[in-house]
Formats: sequence, structure tokens, C-alpha cells
Amino acid sequence: MYKPGRFWLTFGLLLLLAFIPLFWLLGSLPAQQWDESRTGLNAMGIWQHREWLVLRHNGQPDLWNGKPPLWPWILALSFRTIGFTELGLRLPAALAALATVLVVFRAGRHWLGSWPAGLLAALVLLTSQGYVTLHVSRTGDYDALLTLWTTLGALNWLAYLCTGRSRWAWTTGLCFALAVFTKGIAGALFAPGLLLATALLGQWPRLRRPAPWLAAGLVLATMAAWYSIREAAAPGYLAGVWAYEVGGPATTQLEKHYHPLEWYISLLAEHKFTAWLLAALVGWLIGAASPRGSRMWWLSRYTAVVVGCYLLVISLVQTKLGWYDAQAYPLLALQAAGGLTWAGQLISRQLQRRPEFGLQVGAVLLIAAFPYLAQWQHIRGLHQRRFDNAQLLYGRHLQEQLRQRPELQSYTLVTDGDYNDSPLFYATAASLTHGHKVRVFAPWQPEWGNQPWQVVVACGNKATRTVMQRPNTEILVRTDSCLTVILK
Repeated sequence: MYKPGRFWLTFGLLLLLAFIPLFWLLGSLPAQQWDESRTGLNAMGIWQHREWLVLRHNGQPDLWNGKPPLWPWILALSFRTIGFTELGLRLPAALAALATVLVVFRAGRHWLGSWPAGLLAALVLLTSQGYVTLHVSRTGDYDALLTLWTTLGALNWLAYLCTGRSRWAWTTGLCFALAVFTKGIAGALFAPGLLLATALLGQWPRLRRPAPWLAAGLVLATMAAWYSIREAAAPGYLAGVWAYEVGGPATTQLEKHYHPLEWYISLLAEHKFTAWLLAALVGWLIGAASPRGSRMWWLSRYTAVVVGCYLLVISLVQTKLGWYDAQAYPLLALQAAGGLTWAGQLISRQLQRRPEFGLQVGAVLLIAAFPYLAQWQHIRGLHQRRFDNAQLLYGRHLQEQLRQRPELQSYTLVTDGDYNDSPLFYATAASLTHGHKVRVFAPWQPEWGNQPWQVVVACGNKATRTVMQRPNTEILVRTDSCLTVILK
């Protein structure tokens, strides 16, 4: 029987415990060097160029980041609401991650039979370092929103296989349409696992109905419509998508991101899911021995096939990156919670005593305590290392410069010359927020120092050494390894 008090207690505990993994110190890290800064620039470019269809980088159509625009659109709205800051860049990802945690919480209640079990599943996800980490839930990248859509899609397909109700097939199609509109082909990589699970669970007759095929048509229509419209708006887009999103990553090791076939499994076992891996394996064993048609039977087989196929697909892709496995963790969290819950149920049957609700909640909190503390320390470690890369410090320095010398409205940023969009991110943010006129140059570009009485900002030894070699320089602002100087 549904008891609202039990729901609100576990729900309140979950929201409280979700704060540290998802929101604590969220805006403290500077905009990160690779994808986060570039994606933020795509979103800020929407306001710079008043262009929502063709995403831009340095004023030109961005062909390297050829993903669909849903995520940059969301970031653009976040920037307009919160400001062109690190928090504006990351809050949408944290909220998408929280939504995924709540989905897992609700699914845990349904498939595992109680709100404490749902709380346990959600805490497993919150304490998985493969999910709560940079490039997923702690930075402004695509993968938190992508994982929300694919998790919803996978769970809706499981509901369709169990019930045969067409509405679950339609919502599956809607979720995966949103997934591909978030990150292109990456949003469809669950498809082999969903089809194989359908076969192994003996549910091929479900595919004889029109709803699944119409839902799949919705996904394909979404992809076809977007890629056609975008190519027509600025030709060359499809060639970029093939080179950097589909054919290139699948067949070659782009940017030296090569790892062996077992790499994702090794990371999962070594630190990304270490605390919960044994529980997931126990769950699969218990599920395998469960009566056909029981919830344990459905969940264990389904998650094993879908997660296993997904990990195999991304392992076969030649370009491997550490966050490609993010979509697996919500289903793994459900399975690990299932293993612990089902093991507890077997023990209670042997003792012929069912624990009270309060005891169940207490046991969940006790089980999750050490992984939760480890996650807390992981986030503290990220915060403590936030100043390690001097090229990420331009934002902090420009804030201090604005405080000390608000009259400086036009200046040049000199970087160390390595690929890094973080300085450009902060230059663009200063332009949009304060109306500053900012140019960004590498040290070897002669244009940066060709004007008398020019104000130059540099961070890190390489960039500051290049600037200070110029004669007649006067330091205006200094913070850590960053300098604002005037070239006389």
C-alpha cells in the first residue's frame, strides 16, 4: 500500500544527500580546457551572433563540434538567466543529473519494491565516480543531459516489453529522439542492446505492432530533419559530422585517444564503480535464478544485456574517451541496488522477520556512507586542484582586474599557445557581460603587441615571460601567475 510519509522521507533524504555530489562547489572550478569551454563558447555565440541554428566558434561555423544544438540552446538560456559564469555553464548539467537520479529513485521503487530500495539505487548513482565527475555531471558538457534521455528511453522500453502498452513505445521513441538531438549518433548507441534484450527476453512479438516502428521512425525523422536543415544553412556540416562525430571516431584514433578493448571495463572495476560492482554481480546471479516473469528476472536480464552491449559498442569504437561510458551507470546503479535489496530479502526470509521501514532506511544510509564520503573527498580534490593549470585562471584574474582597475575596457589576452578555449571563454564572457573589447592571441602571433600603450593580460610562466620580455612594461594587476601589464 502506498504510504505518502515514506515517500516524502526518502525523497527529502535524497534531495539533501544529492547536494554535495551534484551542487557543492559547482561554480568553483574554472571553465575546463577542452569540450566544456568550447561548448560554452557555442552557447555564448548564440547571443553574440543572434544565430540559433548554426553554432559558431571564433565567429565561424563550428564543424569540429558538430553535435545537434539542444544542449547549447539550454546553456544559452542558462547564461541569459544566471549570467556568463561557471555556474551558468554547469547548473543545467547538474539539474539534468539530479533528474536522472530521481528517475533512478522512482525506477528503484517500482522494480525493487520499496522506497528505501529506490533511495539505495539513487545513492549508488550519486556515489559512482564514473557518473559524478568532470565531463558528466560536474561540468557543462553534453553527457548529463544525454544520459537522462537514454536512461528514460531504456526504462520506457523495458516497460513496453513487460506490458505491451503502446504508450511506452512512443515515450521510448520520444526520449531517444531527444537523445540524438542532444548528441547525435551517441544518443542511439543503446539500440543494439535494446534489440538484443527484446530477443533474449522472448519479446519479439512486441515488434509486430506498429508503435515501436513508428517510434523508431520518430528518432530517424528527428535526425534526418536536423542534419538536412543544418547542412542547407551552412554547407560542409555533414562532412564535419562524418569526420569528427561518426566515421572518424569509429575507424581511427582521433587526437591519440587510443586504448585497448577492455579499457572501459578496467576503469569501471578500478575506480568508477568499484564500491558497487560486487553488488551488481550478485544481483545478476540472483536475477538469473529468479522465477521467469518476476521483477528480478526482468530487471537483471535487461540491464545485463543493455549495459553489456553498450560497453561492447563503445569498446569497439577506435576513439575512446573516459566519459563515453556515462550512460551505463544509471542502469548499473539499479542493478547494484537490486543485488543488495534481493540479498537482504533472502536473509530476512531465512530469519522470518521483515525489517521495519526505519531500519531499512538506516541500513541504506549505512551501506552508502563510505562511498558517499569517498565521493565527497573526490569533489574536494577537484576543488583543491582548480589552480593547477595556469591557462584556466584568466577568468579569476579578470574578475580581480575589474575590481581593481574598472577603467580597463580594452585589452589583449596572450595565452601559452596550446589548444585551450578557456581564455577565449572568459574573453567572450567579459565582452558580453561588461562590454569589454578583448582580443586573444598566442605568443608567436606578432599582432598582439603592435600597439603603443596596449594593455595585455597573461597567465602562466610561458605567456607572462613572453610579455615581460617586451621593454617598458608596467604591471597594473597581479594575481598568482597572472599579470595585467601596459606596454609603453
